[in-house]
Amino acid sequence: MYSSTQLSCSYRKQHTGSSLNNATTNNVIAPSPLKPLGLLGLMIACVVVFAITYSAKAHSADNPVALMSGSSNYWYKVPSEDTVTFTTEYGDVVIALNPSLAPKHVERFKALIKSGFYDKQYFYRVVDGFVAQAGSNDTHDKEQISPALLADIPAEFTLPLSQDVDAVESRDMFAPKTGFLDGFAIGLDEQRGEMWGLHCPGTVAFARNSEKDTASTEFYIVIGQAPRHLDRNMSVVGRVVSGMPALQKLPRGDAQYGGVIQEVTDNSKIGRALVHSDNHPNYYIQQPKHEEYLSRTNTGKTLDNPFFHDKVYAPRPVDICYYKTKATLNP
Repeated sequence: MYSSTQLSCSYRKQHTGSSLNNATTNNVIAPSPLKPLGLLGLMIACVVVFAITYSAKAHSADNPVALMSGSSNYWYKVPSEDTVTFTTEYGDVVIALNPSLAPKHVERFKALIKSGFYDKQYFYRVVDGFVAQAGSNDTHDKEQISPALLADIPAEFTLPLSQDVDAVESRDMFAPKTGFLDGFAIGLDEQRGEMWGLHCPGTVAFARNSEKDTASTEFYIVIGQAPRHLDRNMSVVGRVVSGMPALQKLPRGDAQYGGVIQEVTDNSKIGRALVHSDNHPNYYIQQPKHEEYLSRTNTGKTLDNPFFHDKVYAPRPVDICYYKTKATLNP
């Protein structure tokens, strides 16, 4: 389909010459200021008009695919060394890590992966609508593993508030404010000067015992509704940027056993885990200042869309675990 602006650029012969078919009154052709330019000038003008019109359409809210192609300033480029892959029977799961949220846990996670600790292990506890947990060291020969990789890690539930945080919502149920740090969902408290990772779908964190400083090798991935009551009580290391469908296909454990699978099979197995090398393609995470993200959250707050008819309670807060920033290999 072409707009009326584009259609006005069609031309035709008018008796003795060419002119823009732009306006007529009583069958009299209106004078055109472009006529002295001749046919070449006319063609250039039409190309300019078409380009402007197409550009405006491409950046409209009706074309979200085009909106994804934003400036690199609106994407966080995840360093290759902060992305890891876990292979499963159902496909690869790629995780982006953020050392700013839990530096000691991220360091341990990568060290465990590089040592081969998770290879041939299992997602042995999978609770439908909750988490998929892996990394049990019950099947490892601890004498073959460096004690440093098995030692408990001090909790990193909260970190000092970064100046690079983008606050999005001030009416969250579980935090004074929520927002993003390099596209990773966080809660923040400006008065306390603290930030922490949120338990959104796809969040990756370390598991522990009841004592807070007992995380060591276990990790879990949120695969269901965000269990936000865990916020500020677990050490969050990153988020899944590719492979959530694979995680959703994992076998589930029985609720009477806390989701622990009694007899694991290859369908639950981690084939291999690896830290990406420098030559691996980088993943990019959308920043909340990106126009496509702003458009989505604005609709969520104001219900400014023909679909919505009851707007009594608008504007309303948005749950940033639902309005997540997007991840891609091709921003």
